[in-house]
Amino acid sequence: MEQAPSPLVIALVKDLFFSVKLGQETRRAGFTPRIVKTMAEFVKGMDELAPVLGIIDLGGGVDWDAFRAMSTNDQPSPIPVIAFGPHKDVEALQAAKAAGITRVMSNSIFHAQAAAMIRRYASTGNDADA
Repeated sequence: MEQAPSPLVIALVKDLFFSVKLGQETRRAGFTPRIVKTMAEFVKGMDELAPVLGIIDLGGGVDWDAFRAMSTNDQPSPIPVIAFGPHKDVEALQAAKAAGITRVMSNSIFHAQAAAMIRRYASTGNDADA
């Protein structure tokens, strides 16, 4: 009997080395990773691939207008999205929160708890506690 594919997690990550690690952590959490390098690919993937979670690395810069365009009726995406970035980049962290990201955290928290964060937000939906 053929096993059903695991649910998809799409991640906007521009750093090649971290994208490999994130792919491993996503698989470890029981999901299929789809790593993209542009906001256009992320938005298209969120719209067309039915992921259970989106992840955004704030370190590469983010087009928040494109992200907001994904939303319908001025409501945030029904798919949870978590974002992480340098703790010193307060502007990027605040911009992510203002854009309606489900959970925003520093790189150190995300890197230390990636598999657990993926499982939590992909499994529970929009469980905001940021």
